[in-house]
Formats: sequence, C-alpha cells, structure tokens
Amino acid sequence: MSAAIASSEYSELSSEEQVHILQVQQIILEAMALGGEAHGVISRLCQLEEQLLPNSVGTVMLLDKNRQALNVYAAPSIPADSASRLNGLRPGPHAGSCGNAVYSCQPQFVQNTFTDERWRDLRHLAHDFNLCSCWSMPVFSAQGEVVGSFALSSFEHRQPAPFHRKLLEIGAALVGIALERKQSEASLKLFEQVFKGSEEGILITDALTDILYVNQALCRLMGFAEEDVIGRQPRIFSSGRHAPGFYEDMWRQLASAGHWRGEIWNRRRNGEIFPEWLNITAVRNDDGVISHYIGIFSDLSERKHAEQRISFLSTHDALTGLPNRQQFRERFAALLRQAAATGADAALVTLDIDHFKLLNDSLGHAAGDSLLVEVAKRITACAEVDIACRQGGDEFLLGMMLEDGQALESRLQKLQELVAMPILLDGRPLSLSCSLGVARCPRDGDHVDALTPRAGKARDAAKAMGRNVWCFYEPHMDGNSLEHLSLSHELREAIGAGQLVLHYQPQVDLASGRLIGAEALVRWRHPSRGMMSPAAFIPLAEQTGAIVPLGEWVLAEACRQAAAWQAAGLPPLMVAVNLSAVQLRRGNIEDTIARALADSGLESRWLEIELTESALLHDMERMPALIARLKALGLRLSIDDFGTGYSSLAYLKQFRVDSLKIDQSFVRDMASDSDAAAIVTAIVQMGHTLNLFTIAEGVEDQAVLDSLRATGCDAVQGYHYSRPLPAGEFAVLLAAWPVRD
Repeated sequence: MSAAIASSEYSELSSEEQVHILQVQQIILEAMALGGEAHGVISRLCQLEEQLLPNSVGTVMLLDKNRQALNVYAAPSIPADSASRLNGLRPGPHAGSCGNAVYSCQPQFVQNTFTDERWRDLRHLAHDFNLCSCWSMPVFSAQGEVVGSFALSSFEHRQPAPFHRKLLEIGAALVGIALERKQSEASLKLFEQVFKGSEEGILITDALTDILYVNQALCRLMGFAEEDVIGRQPRIFSSGRHAPGFYEDMWRQLASAGHWRGEIWNRRRNGEIFPEWLNITAVRNDDGVISHYIGIFSDLSERKHAEQRISFLSTHDALTGLPNRQQFRERFAALLRQAAATGADAALVTLDIDHFKLLNDSLGHAAGDSLLVEVAKRITACAEVDIACRQGGDEFLLGMMLEDGQALESRLQKLQELVAMPILLDGRPLSLSCSLGVARCPRDGDHVDALTPRAGKARDAAKAMGRNVWCFYEPHMDGNSLEHLSLSHELREAIGAGQLVLHYQPQVDLASGRLIGAEALVRWRHPSRGMMSPAAFIPLAEQTGAIVPLGEWVLAEACRQAAAWQAAGLPPLMVAVNLSAVQLRRGNIEDTIARALADSGLESRWLEIELTESALLHDMERMPALIARLKALGLRLSIDDFGTGYSSLAYLKQFRVDSLKIDQSFVRDMASDSDAAAIVTAIVQMGHTLNLFTIAEGVEDQAVLDSLRATGCDAVQGYHYSRPLPAGEFAVLLAAWPVRD
C-alpha cells in the first residue's frame, strides 16, 4: 500500500469491529494459503465486506495491460451485463471514485455521486444503477505501482466511518496480495504487511518446521519475545497434555490433505496452559513440494464469540436484527409445511414504509436507520406476524399462518395501526404509514419464490391506490395471466395425453471418443404450438407445481427407454436425468426413483441424477442426508450447471456426488476468452482434486474441444457430436458408436 495513504488505526474501532476485520483477514488469507484461485478469493472478499456494509456492493477493477483503462475484475453481486458497462473506464479527475483513485493514487470517498464533480463523466451510470455513494481505494502491486481499485458502492448517501475505511484499506491490501501471491519469500513479506494489525497469532515455518516468522499477536499470546522463538520449532509451546498419537495424526493429515485445524492445548512462557484454536496450512511450491507451514492461533473463547457474531450476521440483517432473506425462505417454508399439516392457509405480505425516501433524505440517513429499527421492533412485537425479514431498504417480508378462519383483513389493519403509532425522533413525534401487498397460499402459489413477486405486484397496486392501504394479489395483475393460466392447464393435460417426449444427447469420453452416456431432455409436442423446448414450459411447471408429475414422468420414461435399449441387444448406457429443486423439496424423491427403477427393470448403476447447485444449497441441513440416501440406491449423482453458483470446495466436501457438469456458458467461450478458459480449468482441477468425474456441456466446435482436452476434462456433450435425438434415432447412433466398457 502506498505510503501516501493514511492508515486507519485499530484503536479507533470497537472490539466488535476489530473482530469483523480480523475475521475477514483470516478467511481470505486461509483461502489463499490453500491455493484458492485469485478471482474466487477476491469475489469472496467482496461478499464478506458487503455483509459488513448493508445495502452495498463490492467491486474490483484492474488496469488493462496498456495501463490505459479499467475493467471490472470481480463484482459478485452485480449482474454481468450491468458490470460490463463499467469496462473501458479511463482514469481521470471526473471518472468516478475508481477512476479517481487510480488517477490520483489516493482513496476517494464520494458521499453523493449525483452531485460530486468526480462523478461527472459517469453520472448516467450512477442514476441507472442508483449508486448513491461510492468509496474506492487504489490497489498497489508489490512494487508499489497502482494496478486497480477496490470499491464499496452503496444505494444510500453515506460517508465512511473509521470501520469502513479500515475495511477498504484491508480489502485493497488483500486484493493486491491475491493478485501477486506467489509461494515464496515475497509472499511472506506481503503477508507480513497484513498481519501487523492482526489480533490472531500467526506463525510461519520452513519445511523442517523451523520458525521463520511470528507476529506480535503471537508473542503476546504466548508471552515470548520474537527473538526467543525465531529459529526454534513450535514444540516449545507444547503443553504436554496431548498423547503422541495426537501429533502423529496432525502431521499425517497435513501431509495428505495439506491442512489441519482443531482445538489444542498450549503453554505460555509463564507456564500457563490454555486452550486455543489452531489452523495449520501446508504451502507447496510450483513443483508440489511443501515449502512452508502457516499456523494461525486464536484464544478459543474469542474465536467462539467471533463465530457466533459472524453466524448471526450470515442469517440476519445487520441493521434491524431481523432474519435475512435466506433465513426467511427457510422459516417460511417451515410455516407452509406446518400450515399444510394442520389444514391452515398462509399469507406472504410485503410491507413498504410510505414516502420513506423523502423521510430519509429530509431527516438524514441516521434518522432513517432509526426509523427502520423501530419499525422492525414493532413488526417483531406484533402478534399478527409469525415471521419477518428485511428484504432491503424500507421493504419488509412477513409471513402469517391463518388458522380457524381468522380474518386476514383484521390482522393487516392491526399491523398498519401498529406501524402508524407515533415514533419519537429527537424528542419529536413522527407518524408513519405503510402499504401492504398480500399473496395467499395455496391460492396464489405454494412456495416463497411464487408468492414473493405476486405480493410485490399487490403492494405496487396498493401504492397506486394512494398508499396506506393493503391490496391482495389478483391474476389480472399479471399482464399475460390468461395465457399463463391456459398454458398451465394444457401442461397438466399434456402429461397424461402422451404429448411429452424425451430426446437424448450423447455424452462422449474425451480421451477415447467412446460413448459413455446420454442426457434425457424433455420436449412438449404441443397440438397447436408445435414442438416446444424446455425453456418454454419448465419455469411454468416449477411455478405451478406441475414439475412434480412432469419430473416423475421424465424419470420413469428415461429408465424405461434405457432398459428397452438393453433388451433390444444394444450396449448398456448411462442415462442422465435432471431433478428440480421443487422435486427435492417434496420429500419423497427416493421413492419416486426407486419406483421408476423397479417398474422399468433398469439396474440403478445405469441411472445418473443431475442436481443443480442452487437445489443442493437450498437446505444445507437436509441435503447431505438426502444425497447419502440417493447414493444408497446405487445410482450416480452429478452437479449440473457447475460454476454458475457458489462452486465451493466447502460444500462439495459435504456431498457424496460422482461428477461435476461444467456450465455451457463457460465452455462455449473458452477458446476465445481466457477468463472462461481459466474458470473451466479451475473447475476441472477442483473436481479431480476431490476425485470427481468432470463433463463439459455446450461443446459446439473443434476449437473448444481442443481447449477442453488441454484441461484434462473427462467427457463432453454438445452439438459438435450430436443434437438431442428422439429415442429411435438415438438407438441407431448407439448401435453404430463404440461404447466404453
């Protein structure tokens, strides 16, 4: 970091803020030490800092090779098409916060992008994206050259507090490290810059475990001076409380897995024995040989406190303390299950504070935050509301279960009355009103994804009626409701009328060119619209619940056809079938699969089930057990569209899947797009590290095929080999194509 930038002092921060800063450092440094790819690590950094600054997005922009223009490198919370509008930004005094930060090599804190001269050339983007404020920090290389910027942009007009400045400062330093990280002494020096303010004890040894470096936090933790430990080995901290087998297991895991973490008892210099949490990572050089070990020590009680706080922030809104959207989704799903079990109905309500933007702009953001906190308290205390969350801004989502014919209207009126009670602000009473939109279950949908947009449309209708009212969702609020209802009815009829048909696309072993499987893809032979692709009706099926009977038919038909091919003397072939998240949520998918296999006579080893990342991550508590039960049936499991979601080793380790299917959005561009090629290569390497089979979809030409072969990818499918074919045509292909044993 440039010496010209004044560093925010830790002494200015509260203990809670210090914990947040240190937690971000530890997570990112550990990810880098484990060999995390730079883009993924930096994207994770953006997400962590976004959690600590609600209603904001993090972005990293880098100079191009000519050092003339800035392009977006990482912006995980901004859609790709929106982020691309920032590409080609030339640094200068009017080029926004990031362009100014790179131009001046100084931090830029812009409170109002709509009026600040530094945003003159980008004013249209500020208005288009509603970016009200933007704070940007230059990112420097190890040689002290500016290489880009790290920014936090907010949808509110605000100035950074010392905590936010420290977040930006640490974030920019971590981005610089991630971009230039090498497993060498240079990396250790870069790490040292970040470690100086850390409250975590950090120790680095060489391959023989001789200590090369300790930070001051470790010296304070253990009671040793730096010169007392440099050149010695970590056994000087040993408490003597662990049996020899404890350390043997530790070193065995370090050698095999490259890391070890757990609780350990150590001894301070004064003889005091205490418990701590220890993370050890083995760092390998370019030849794969261990060159260093990094140990991160923390007092167990402090670590647990930090984990509890981070856990809370991961599931709750930092401002109001209400559950966040993901937590609301899970709780609302539980409420719907409870309602179904008791025969009750349920409602999803969106609540907006009327004219909140005017209040926020007039009274100031601090007062606006106080209003939101008070409204959240009133919602939480309201007996009429079963669950609630802050959706964002001044929008809240509420869930209500309606038992014994309770009048929903009276509950909504009580809620409005509670919000309307005067609020004391700086000693003066202030009255609010709110607009409510209501979607009911099962009338308007049977899950949160269907109900939320409909409640939003009802809320918009309430605002159009003059505000301070509630409005129920009605089908006419959808512009194409009649067509929607008609097509939904026709789809349910099609399942039993023989209008659905499966096409099969071959999957090819990349090394041998032999056929190894086929993906079953459903088509709708509509009597008047002709052959319809899945994109035209699968979203409708998921929204209306028709995906369940449709999915059962696809599974049964794919198994029947695979068994029929075998009975006709054709070589046995793996058939892959997609399952939707809705099918998984219904809870009886194991019975559905077992029944399809039994009815068709197909051996389970010839069936592969494809699951999307979003479906797996929808219910992390339940999914690992479900995956284990599916594996017990003897079939194969694959993660479909891999790379478009979290794509994390952390969750892959929890699921016993067999293969990763790389999303075609990366595959199609990899011959011409180095970033896409790097992503595919990283996914293949990740898969092979976990002993997973990798298959790339969307292969349409020889150039892409050659690029995939260079990555070591195991198998491919796409138009380069064949379009999806009807069962009869596929049988001809199967008879002529060599099949892998």
